[in-house]
Amino acid sequence: MATAKKQPSGQWKCRVYSHTTPDGKKHYRAFTASTKQEAEQMAARFSGTADRERRVDYTVMEAIKGYIHAKEGVLSPSTIFGYQSLLQYYETIGSRKLSKINSADVQLWVSELSKKLSPKSVSNIYGLLSATVALYAPEKTFRVKLPQKQKKRPVSASDAQVAALFAAASPTLKKAIGLAAYTSMRRGEICALTYGDIQGNTAHVHADMVKSTKGWKIKQTPKNMESDRFVNLPETVIKLIGTGAPDERVVPVTPDTITECFCRLRDKMGIQIRFHDLRHYFASIAAVIGVPTLYTEGFSGWAPGSGTCQRIYQNEIVGEKEKYAAMMTDYFDSVLKSMTQSMT
Repeated sequence: MATAKKQPSGQWKCRVYSHTTPDGKKHYRAFTASTKQEAEQMAARFSGTADRERRVDYTVMEAIKGYIHAKEGVLSPSTIFGYQSLLQYYETIGSRKLSKINSADVQLWVSELSKKLSPKSVSNIYGLLSATVALYAPEKTFRVKLPQKQKKRPVSASDAQVAALFAAASPTLKKAIGLAAYTSMRRGEICALTYGDIQGNTAHVHADMVKSTKGWKIKQTPKNMESDRFVNLPETVIKLIGTGAPDERVVPVTPDTITECFCRLRDKMGIQIRFHDLRHYFASIAAVIGVPTLYTEGFSGWAPGSGTCQRIYQNEIVGEKEKYAAMMTDYFDSVLKSMTQSMT
């Protein structure tokens, strides 16, 4: 509880916290009375109502910007950049007071977004609003139906497709493809890798190039705790990488440049995969050759037992399904033939 102080005029003034604006500036209210007790009682009454109301007095846009500002110190620059890029989608409800919007308003807004954006994008946009409400107005709840996510049956590239892209790539892109497909490194990790991180046939993956509001930057911490790891480099990749000064980057471009060059190459060759799909290829091959998921998770920087590897990254490989189907058919044929012979 705030304590009143006597003023030169003889009056008592009690100053209490009112609210924080989205720019992080704190505001206070002062209450003056002829007695100390009265000033403190006035401040206490204000605090009682302000605690319930101050957080919901912003517009939706002000609250979202305030949430982003509040999280700048604990979230990665790339996450903050992603949040900033979503601001354009709150224009419809952005001027509404957070205290006034209800489930019907939010549902209408979500439905309009769903007409032009993918279910995943709508989910991300709504997720930022939901997190903002939880911070500024935790007593508010919305009952909203999000668009159903599209079920995909991902198929990983084959050995031949990846090898063809690797062979046809420029020297810089070839390094990036080799590190992604054959060691399961992410774009940002590839761009942050230096020659000092490589010892023999092992690379220490510990840094990440991320996009911030001020452009691309290298942060000396990985995407998550599990991403700080050591990966083995195939001999061909080691020769391709070559040598350089300890602080020299192995692939001295940005992640966007890698994607742009890769897309031009894959379009030219008619192989429709994303650069990130090379990590899917790595995980899928690991499954085919019998590497336990626990180790594949470690190689790729996924949390052990999270399910990310099996649920998202291990896919059918082009041409492999037919091979294994034939193996199963041959096996059952042999079982049936043996059974038939024993009955005759």
